[in-house]
Amino acid sequence: MKMSDKKAATRRKIINQAVQLFSERGYEQTTMKQIAKAAEIGDATIYKYFPSKEQVLLGFLELRASDAIERAAATHEFEYFDLQEKLQLLIDTLLESLLVDREFVAFCMQKFSQSPLFMMQDALKVKVLFQQAMHGYLTAAQETGELTDIPFKGSISNLLGEYVFGVVFYWIKDDSEEFSNTTQMVDLSLGIVSVVLSSGLINKVSEFAGFMFKAHLFRMMSDSDGVLSMLKGLKLGMAGMRG
Repeated sequence: MKMSDKKAATRRKIINQAVQLFSERGYEQTTMKQIAKAAEIGDATIYKYFPSKEQVLLGFLELRASDAIERAAATHEFEYFDLQEKLQLLIDTLLESLLVDREFVAFCMQKFSQSPLFMMQDALKVKVLFQQAMHGYLTAAQETGELTDIPFKGSISNLLGEYVFGVVFYWIKDDSEEFSNTTQMVDLSLGIVSVVLSSGLINKVSEFAGFMFKAHLFRMMSDSDGVLSMLKGLKLGMAGMRG
């Protein structure tokens, strides 16, 4: 096994053992020493991977994001999917992978949402992973001719990455049967994204939308009825513009 593979396996084991301990004993009651013991590594070694328990939480989100992106990309004939289909598959894959640990995911998101620095920090790896995936999806859409021009591709990639992250926030607060509100919200919002990107409206709305999205996304995501009403109205408005 290559050294890089061995480190990745150790990192994954630390995260998995930590999640189990956090779930069984509670976050505050679990120590880094206990996590190291469960992962069968030295007390000092764990700090080479994660300086703190908070970093372990981030590592958990990063691991799930990375796994979802890779699993989606490994889907048969994924390269022939259009942009909306790729986004849908990624979101479905991500939420499916998080379902077994949904309560723990909610704890992570609640803890980090209390930190303005976390919410506004673009350099966080979990966000970067989604943004890189979005950039790849947009580039592929250009190469196939699905989208002819994407101004501000970097900004749009960042915005879509934030969107995926925001869907998780919405989902953990969704108490509808079988998360039907999340399904509806994703369907509506992806339809709007598709219309905006294919219509050329992005030139006019991208900067304003980016600001509003960044400033209000996570507050809005806590109000499922409000989000669905807003998206339905926006979709109707865009349909009128296209007509």
